[in-house]
Amino acid sequence: MLENITLNESNVTASIDAYIHHCLFGYNGVFKCGQQLKCEIINNNFLKIYDGLFINQGRFYRIAPGSYEEIKLENGVVGQKRYDLIVSHFETDGVNEKHEIKVISGEGETIPQYTDSDTFNGGTVSEMPLYLVEIDGISIKSVKSQFDIIPNLQELIDKMVIYKE
Repeated sequence: MLENITLNESNVTASIDAYIHHCLFGYNGVFKCGQQLKCEIINNNFLKIYDGLFINQGRFYRIAPGSYEEIKLENGVVGQKRYDLIVSHFETDGVNEKHEIKVISGEGETIPQYTDSDTFNGGTVSEMPLYLVEIDGISIKSVKSQFDIIPNLQELIDKMVIYKE
């Protein structure tokens, strides 16, 4: 079925807009702006993720400049190791859309599974890993980013070979 997107009286939905951006960028990640979702350990149960812009299946999200998201982790257990995954969670029923940053708590030393379905072809959930948190006992041992950094247009232009006549 042919759809008009940029003609007068066309109805450009969030889904169509996301599809265009997904085609243009080609992958999920964090853009080089703001603090690029820098993560800070506050204590053994809380992290802060600072401002930045990111894209998950063509849908843009941001943590506003100068602000942050506070992430709460479940308590660790003395003598046990655990991995938690912090994800950008997008969910749709085809009409309504919802986005949040979620923690997927692991069990033992296995990295938790996340859902990455194609929301343009019937999938309802897309989760983009942001951080992997290693918990040893009751302490956070490490927090490692899991996302790609998307270069800005100027960086791409600078990397291209340009011939001048």
